[in-house]
Amino acid sequence: MADVLRTLRHWFGEAVQHAVGNPREEKIHQPPEVGVQPYRDQPQKSHQ
Repeated sequence: MADVLRTLRHWFGEAVQHAVGNPREEKIHQPPEVGVQPYRDQPQKSHQ
């Protein structure tokens, strides 16, 4: 009986984690911020 409860608790924990998500993991996969970005490239002349 104890094994069944432990298995059920583990399954329920994984289900809740999957439904709610992991905030630290989601923060890693965020897209870059939208807006003006600094220009860092060196322009080259087109007739070279």
